[in-house]
Amino acid sequence: MVKRAGQAMMVLMLLAGCDRDPAGQNAPPPVEYQLPTLVARGEPLPIRYTTTGTVVSDERVEISSRISAYLSRLEVREGERVARGQRIAVLDSQSVTGAIRQAEANRDKAAAGFRDARKDLEDAETLFHKGVVSASALRKARLEQDVAAQELEAARAALVAARADLRYTEIRSPVAGVVVARPARSGDLVTPGSPIVTVESDTALLFETFIAESQLGNIRLGDSAEVRIDATDRTYAGEVVRLVSSGDPVTRRYQVKISLADSDGLLPGMFGRSAFTIGSRDSILVPDSALAERGGLTGVFVVEADGVLRFRWVRTGRNLADHTEITAGLEPEETLLTQVPAGVSDGDLLTGAP
Repeated sequence: MVKRAGQAMMVLMLLAGCDRDPAGQNAPPPVEYQLPTLVARGEPLPIRYTTTGTVVSDERVEISSRISAYLSRLEVREGERVARGQRIAVLDSQSVTGAIRQAEANRDKAAAGFRDARKDLEDAETLFHKGVVSASALRKARLEQDVAAQELEAARAALVAARADLRYTEIRSPVAGVVVARPARSGDLVTPGSPIVTVESDTALLFETFIAESQLGNIRLGDSAEVRIDATDRTYAGEVVRLVSSGDPVTRRYQVKISLADSDGLLPGMFGRSAFTIGSRDSILVPDSALAERGGLTGVFVVEADGVLRFRWVRTGRNLADHTEITAGLEPEETLLTQVPAGVSDGDLLTGAP
């Protein structure tokens, strides 16, 4: 019983001791600093509209045949570079050479018919002058010669067309670039308009992106833009060269193509981000050295009228070179520290610039 009473007395003494301020627990005095300051100023800051997009070729050509024939040989593969005028495929020419022989035979036949008609006309003219044949017989002979001449001209034109088809059995690339698709295979029957090979030029490159409907009034042909490509980790200067005024009815977005002043290192299909300047707004920029982190929060030290330094939490925006935009927490004309040493705390004093 006595033991329990002693324990209770000790608890009461401890509680009583907690009510008294312990000696020597006063807050430390503020530290005085001599640090540079600046006055926050509002200045115009460009408003940027950003989108994502892809590098595309301005010359994407689907090469097809002009005649119907079997594909004998395909001489390129995906990823290969081709030169302008390089042969990329060969078609079976048997049907074409057969058509040429047939056209030659038709020409020879028409030429023989024309010679006969011309001889008949000459004979009819001689007999007409002698009074042996009538004028109607002479007109008929002349008509037959005209028809034979037209048939000969048609046969010659058919021969020219047949011989031209022989040239189309060799398919050549109209542009220099890289083969990106090869839908046809050797042995396939190709027809006019069906693609055999797709070639993309890697010299005429554009950046393709899509803008929201609300930005149509802010972006126009000739506007400048910046394009950031992730693969090259570079920013490229660009200009809006195409703006398709018909948008996607589902996404309500409109196609924009940007020409790039420098396409070094770029390839079709690379992902990137474009930035357009669509206006400006007044904003506060502070040097990065003025930002401090205290208690996991980013802020600045504002100098009050009596020289007391107060930590002010701020919301930051874009980072421009070595300056950061302050979007909330700081007003124009307020004075703040330009440089913040690690030891500066809320409540310290500023004695003046060094």
